Amino acid sequence: MGNDNTQYICDECCLDLQDGTYKVNVENLIHIKDVQFRTILQKALKGPEHLISKLNLSPSLKNFFNELDKFNDKTLDGIFLNIKTQIVKIQNFLFEVQSEMVQDSKYILDTKQKIREQLNKIIKFDQFQQILQNFQSIEVQNNVEAIQQNERIVHNYLIDLTKNDSKELNQTLTDLLNGTVLQLKNSNQEKLPQCKKLQEQFRYLNASKQELIKQINVIYFEQSILSYYYKQKIINTIQLKSDKIATSFQRIFLSSKDGLNASAFWGKVEGKSNLLMIFKTKSGYIFGGFSPCQWLSDQNNYVKDGTLTSFIFSQSYDEVYPLKSLYQSKAIYSGSNYGPTFGDGHDIYIDQDFQNGYSNLGYAYKWDKYQNAKSSYLFGQSTPNISECEIYQVIFG
Repeated sequence: MGNDNTQYICDECCLDLQDGTYKVNVENLIHIKDVQFRTILQKALKGPEHLISKLNLSPSLKNFFNELDKFNDKTLDGIFLNIKTQIVKIQNFLFEVQSEMVQDSKYILDTKQKIREQLNKIIKFDQFQQILQNFQSIEVQNNVEAIQQNERIVHNYLIDLTKNDSKELNQTLTDLLNGTVLQLKNSNQEKLPQCKKLQEQFRYLNASKQELIKQINVIYFEQSILSYYYKQKIINTIQLKSDKIATSFQRIFLSSKDGLNASAFWGKVEGKSNLLMIFKTKSGYIFGGFSPCQWLSDQNNYVKDGTLTSFIFSQSYDEVYPLKSLYQSKAIYSGSNYGPTFGDGHDIYIDQDFQNGYSNLGYAYKWDKYQNAKSSYLFGQSTPNISECEIYQVIFG
């Protein structure tokens, strides 16, 4: 299909096109037969998304329908079969873990009994028990002299036990417990192997769940700054960190329409939460951030994100910078004298004119290359110099 005409081509010609004999974009071919020349109709007759994906659309629409074209029964059946298999494995592991824990409980009780037996020997506990039994019989007889003699016996027993400020007793008990701890440590290295396997299986199940979310939750929102690949990465990151499914991204701010200044910014974000902010600098660097926190112009303070869902990202470096737990109370800074600001430090500070500001990336958000200094890493220069900005409110199901 070209600008001037549309032609049917045979399979042999299709192979010539794929070999590069002719200057044709193979991605725009609408396949009616598969490459093995079977006579059944292919995707072009199964659904409109395949046809739509081959038309002259905007890049974001083209990418979206290309992805949608891949979501078929076979793919989903494979994912569901994988999840079903993992669930069965988890059920089996749970029974094995239960059996392991019964064995370990018995081991702990046996260890406790061994410690008790050693203590009986160390402090001659049977001797102490005999003294107390004698005291009980003497007490019934009300024999004062015998009681006083028994008290002296108890006193001598305790003196002998704690002689030299109990140094000998302390050392003996320390040796006993150190030996027991070493035995437990060596044993623990061999204990609960099924429990470890269960934890690993849960990680596999979570990965499959995320793959399923990607398949069944195809989200489209028109934007012009992020690449299609990176947009999908950000969507997946938001859903994974939030542990929620995003149903839509509603654009609330577009700099080309609303203007690049704090007044326009606050006029659109006031009182809103779950905002995704995307920026492009004049030098071409693309970055942004997401936070579930509410943006209030009169707050003039930091806002806490107890969920640790907030993150900063850079498309230019293909990196995501999560909020540090130590700085969860300072996920964003919300105040009318500021533009978009993330983190204490600040990791991102964009002034009211969207040109001035700075980045101290790595202060409150994790960055491996952090050197406790302002950096041009995110912006491509020392100040933001924002040329484009888009802000979306994420709606969760």
